[in-house]
Amino acid sequence: DRFANGRRLPDLDIQQNYKLISGTEKDGVTTLTFSRKFNTEDPNDLPIESGTSRLIWAYNKNDPPSETNIPIHDKMGSRSINLFDAMPESDKPKLPSDTKTYDCLAPNVTVPSRETTYWCVGVKLPEVIEKHHIIRLDPIVVRGNEGIVHHMTFFECESDPKWHGYSSDCESQNMPQHLQNCRSGSVIASWAVGGEAITFPAQAGFPIGGNSNAKFAVIEMHYDNPEKKSNVIDSSGFRLYYTKQLRPNDIGILFMGHLVSPYMMIPNSQKSWNITGYCPGDCTSMAIPKDGINIFAAFFHTHLAGIALSSRQFRDNKELPVLAENRHYDFNYQELYYLKKEVKLMPGDTVSVTCTYKTENRNKMTV
Repeated sequence: DRFANGRRLPDLDIQQNYKLISGTEKDGVTTLTFSRKFNTEDPNDLPIESGTSRLIWAYNKNDPPSETNIPIHDKMGSRSINLFDAMPESDKPKLPSDTKTYDCLAPNVTVPSRETTYWCVGVKLPEVIEKHHIIRLDPIVVRGNEGIVHHMTFFECESDPKWHGYSSDCESQNMPQHLQNCRSGSVIASWAVGGEAITFPAQAGFPIGGNSNAKFAVIEMHYDNPEKKSNVIDSSGFRLYYTKQLRPNDIGILFMGHLVSPYMMIPNSQKSWNITGYCPGDCTSMAIPKDGINIFAAFFHTHLAGIALSSRQFRDNKELPVLAENRHYDFNYQELYYLKKEVKLMPGDTVSVTCTYKTENRNKMTV
């Protein structure tokens, strides 16, 4: 158990909190199994919390001569992971025998050679007469484009099927109004860099088909191209898994947060700066059915300056337990966080979303 606060040999911790369970070396692979309390209350240990965890690893190919003579590493790396809030493999429902797949993809988009682009693609949803449930969505990212496809949002809407396959810059003046309107419609799913497949719980699915469910969608692609590369062709999107075997509940997505506008400004040189958006009781009274809705997961999204997010719930002028929280947000790892227990949101409840930003290394205001 060692710690370091600089680029030097880590010091041996007086309080030894790690317990080695086993260690093996085989075929050039070293495996260590150990245990530690999530919060050791040791000032030299970081607590292991819900939300994003950052693993940092470093080693030297040669064994150290002694415990006091440890050569500097020649290999190192890091990775963000979701230790506590991912859906356990044992909880992921098996796909029904009648499950079908359907790909909704951007059709050979030539990514503009500018830093940021929002690209919209109109797509038909699977043509099914009876009601079906989407039960899983896999992100499909073209190999080689992982550093450019930053996030994808999948909107359902009503639109003329003739716009199927239409592809354009979302901000283009030639963008059909039908598709512009879709961007403010209901969301089927969102995926961002670092995320994995989206699996819905066994008790719910996203409805398609039938008389009242949407048959059309728009994929909004966010391309992040800081090097302004040209001649990048992209055909990323989603693979839908859907079934006729309906689950007990339908799924919807509720967007909450602060309105993105030119008036949203973050001062420079800030260690921590909070911006909070509210969904007040008057709003939920109009949007939430009288029996309420059950929240089973949360998806946080902000950009490079964002370091933490939280969502709080209030009812009858009293604060309820924190709805969801990620104290260690990573722009390059945005994942769906499943709640340990579903939370009931009732009409009249107020919900807030707070984004915490860090601009210590910026000398200009962030807008």
